[in-house]
Amino acid sequence: VQVSQVGSWLKKGWMDIAHAPLASLFYGLMMLFFILAMVATFRQTPFLLFALGTSVVMIAPFLATGLYSIAQQLEQGRKPDLIQSMFVWRHNLTNIALFAVSLAVLVSVWTRISGLLVAVVKSQSLLIVEKDMGALGFLMSEAGLEFLTVFFIVGAFVAAFVFAISVVTIPLMLSDRKVGFIQAMIMSYKVTMEHKGVMLVWALTLGVLVSIGVATAGVAMVVILPLLGYASWHAFNDLVEI
Repeated sequence: VQVSQVGSWLKKGWMDIAHAPLASLFYGLMMLFFILAMVATFRQTPFLLFALGTSVVMIAPFLATGLYSIAQQLEQGRKPDLIQSMFVWRHNLTNIALFAVSLAVLVSVWTRISGLLVAVVKSQSLLIVEKDMGALGFLMSEAGLEFLTVFFIVGAFVAAFVFAISVVTIPLMLSDRKVGFIQAMIMSYKVTMEHKGVMLVWALTLGVLVSIGVATAGVAMVVILPLLGYASWHAFNDLVEI
């Protein structure tokens, strides 16, 4: 696998969007509504919004399960079936559910860590930020800048770990129903370690595009989520031989 194939994965993902526009729009809109709901919920606690952004990266492999199914259907020359893609997880229910729980636990732990980081950089300063300014007021505060520096350093390590154990996990469980979630996570980690350069470029690509999606309050995610979901399926096909 070569670094140049990252561009090929994105190109194939874009072609899949063209061949399954309605299914792609459905999943993109679901992500948009999810992000808007989270922004509305945590608007008065800006540091949790940043934790949310990282969390989206962590849970994206699970949220894209239906998109993997659509990509697989197109690959097999079948007409995209949205309903089937929404319930594809039933074919390996236990393992996919356990993997989802694992991601949920990691997201919960990360949210707790984010709260601790606030305390480390003198959280009392954050409490006097002008609430009407929302995230902007937080970013303009001295403590906010200190928090962001520490947050992104720690967040990068957490996101890298989650990426390593999830990059091919669900596609593998969908392709081979006999594979358990622990086996799939181990395989994902091995793939990442064997292709460090390619995986670094792929991880940065995912991170940049998802960041754009989150920064636009989820609007760009209408296109970015299906693009990355389909591209991840094609990445799996090149990285793992069943």
